[in-house]
Amino acid sequence: MFRSTSAGILFISLSLSAPLQAAEVSGRVTDSHTGEGIPQAAVRALAQDQGQPSVQALTDRRGRYLLDLLRGRYRIQVEVPHSNYLPRHYGGSGDAEGGDVLHIPTFDSFIVLDLSLTMGGSVAGRVRGEGAVPLAKVTIRAESADHRVSTSTGEDGGYLLSRLPPGEFLLSAGTRDQGFVSAYYPGASNREDARPVAVEQRRELSGIDFVLQRAGAIRGRIRAFKGMEPLEGVRVVAERQGDPPISRVVTSDSLGRYRLAGLAPGSYVLSAAPPEGEDESSRQQPGWLRQFYPQQFIRESAVAVDVEPDLTLSGIDFTLMQECWISGKVVTLGDEEPLEEVQVIPHPVMLRDFSPTRTRTDRSGAFLLQGLPPGDYTLGMLLPAKHRRLIQVYYRDKLSLDRADRIELEEGKALRNIDFNLAAGATLSGRVRIEEPEYQWDTSRDVVELARLDFDPRGSENRQLRVGEDGSFRVDGTPGGRYALTPRLSDPNLIALRSPLPRMVAVVEGDLLEELDFAFRLGGSISGSVESASEAHGLNQLQIVLINFVENTSSVFDLPSPQYTLGGLSPGRYFLALRSKPDATHPSRGYGISQVFDSRLVEVVKGAGTSNVDLRVRRSAAERPPF
Repeated sequence: MFRSTSAGILFISLSLSAPLQAAEVSGRVTDSHTGEGIPQAAVRALAQDQGQPSVQALTDRRGRYLLDLLRGRYRIQVEVPHSNYLPRHYGGSGDAEGGDVLHIPTFDSFIVLDLSLTMGGSVAGRVRGEGAVPLAKVTIRAESADHRVSTSTGEDGGYLLSRLPPGEFLLSAGTRDQGFVSAYYPGASNREDARPVAVEQRRELSGIDFVLQRAGAIRGRIRAFKGMEPLEGVRVVAERQGDPPISRVVTSDSLGRYRLAGLAPGSYVLSAAPPEGEDESSRQQPGWLRQFYPQQFIRESAVAVDVEPDLTLSGIDFTLMQECWISGKVVTLGDEEPLEEVQVIPHPVMLRDFSPTRTRTDRSGAFLLQGLPPGDYTLGMLLPAKHRRLIQVYYRDKLSLDRADRIELEEGKALRNIDFNLAAGATLSGRVRIEEPEYQWDTSRDVVELARLDFDPRGSENRQLRVGEDGSFRVDGTPGGRYALTPRLSDPNLIALRSPLPRMVAVVEGDLLEELDFAFRLGGSISGSVESASEAHGLNQLQIVLINFVENTSSVFDLPSPQYTLGGLSPGRYFLALRSKPDATHPSRGYGISQVFDSRLVEVVKGAGTSNVDLRVRRSAAERPPF
């Protein structure tokens, strides 16, 4: 039989008077590129049956070999020591599991088996420390997509990685005792910044050198907060500050001890936590909380430690606390229908910057909050769209975070039956209308404010209802009470057609209030700045008087800031005057006397804002314009 691969195999049956106990396997090992025989190639028959011996032979100067094998199963391997020829197995590659199994038959036979080898490449270089001192016993690793190999440096710091298949390799250097900082070629501190080395057939690449710096270390102990017992298997992570950050991880031993070695000099943030991959949902008891050094639950509150070369920083200890759990249900009020996909959100009272993981209710309305440090909490929620008509509350039916009842959690305790019963709220909807058909609302800034008017012990808060592109607005889940609806629109040129502008509504829970509309028309506006050069007249002592020549009316405006805008004005001519407040200037007189400091005549145009109308209080009367 003949096998069609890079190797040929031939079985010849022999009929002899005295039966042989072995088969002869012979053949030739050649260069796949030149076809010439390769001398001193090691051909091994690796026995696959227990108790069967393996056999080895070396090729002669023409690449020929001969193996005497007993009956059984073998894998044939060939390699050429001290060369760049890639080792291989018969029927496969260099992978020992990839070759074919050769069956030596029960009868006496003669087998011809030829194999060809491919030439790879090599990488060589030296590893030095500070002051160009050669470093021995440094591990050099070369890694490509499908090949890994390693070697160690000699006394002179030199190394050679031979028999590498063609491709791109990442090279790294590091010591077993981690006394030096591991590095990737060409001097990168992490894999992402490494530069691949291209290996080619029949090419010896040299000068791939490394310079390693002395490393520092951190050590300490991990213990439980209660009882101070040592904790085994806790992951300690040291993250060096920088871009990108570099992390090192170790695990505490049975005495709670840990040691982070091989650290590059710099500042590190340390944390300790249980091993990753632990399924929180399947745990029957509260686990350990992640902690940042020293004794912090928030990364931003951690204190970085400084690592110096060739020094060990001791006493960096952690005392871990067990997490707390909160569980309960979210159902509807009355019929107790379970509510699914409701987000339950814990709010720490003292740890203001700590954001615990929120959770969602399941089909039965149940929820479980895990990973909570001991302390006081309030609970809120976020309803999905399908439950938006219900009233969104905090724990114990409160409507604001400030009024919500607190929940006290003790270390390692599970608090159960923290339930929510949600009632149906009212729905309010309407539209902000304008006479201009092409007018576009600013959906990112235009809102209708919903403000509670009567006292609510549950802590109702004002809400901002977003105005849609068509001017519509809607709010669901509104608690019962009296409210004022007021448009807060970004365009100062709009004029309300209904006065007074706020719309009062009485809301009963479960109601549907529609057509809560507001009507506007397009006018103009005046804007500018006010500047005072007089120390006697600050902004709180000034007013702007606006006189409408067409309607023969006047309006007075106080100045909240140096920038002002007078909006919602009908088109036409206006007289603008900056004056002092009568009460602030003459508080003891029974009549109001004002002093005019500046004035302007302004034309207001429909749909436009008249800007840069600046007014000033000057130092002297001679500087003031005539009235």
